[in-house]
Amino acid sequence: MKKLHNVLVIEDDSFIRKVLRQTLKDDFEVTTKENGMEGMAWLEEGNPVDIVLSDIQMPHMDGKNLIAMLRASPVFKKLPIIMLSTFADSDTRIACLNLGADDYIIKPFNPMEVKTKISTVLRRIETSKVGQPNPD
Repeated sequence: MKKLHNVLVIEDDSFIRKVLRQTLKDDFEVTTKENGMEGMAWLEEGNPVDIVLSDIQMPHMDGKNLIAMLRASPVFKKLPIIMLSTFADSDTRIACLNLGADDYIIKPFNPMEVKTKISTVLRRIETSKVGQPNPD
């Protein structure tokens, strides 16, 4: 049986957490946390994670601060991050991508699109680890 990738969902809205867990559970191991502080604490405990899916607006630690902390950490600096947000403006998207997010999804979103974007980012990361396929 193929090992499932571990996805950490950090989102303060319980309905969105539930929708994402339900959508992703067949293809990924899903862990959910309510804010950036809980997410960082869980990561620092050494739990396995392959990608983080995080909201921007959350209590205690918002998504932008979470990105900054992850990118400043020698352990998590290359961890893929996809942001979820109600902010549809270019400035916010650009700011998150410049901070180090790998992708940005605007709410409301199609849960299947989120699933596809997670798979795409993970595939891109895995391809870069093994190098380009041999053309022979």
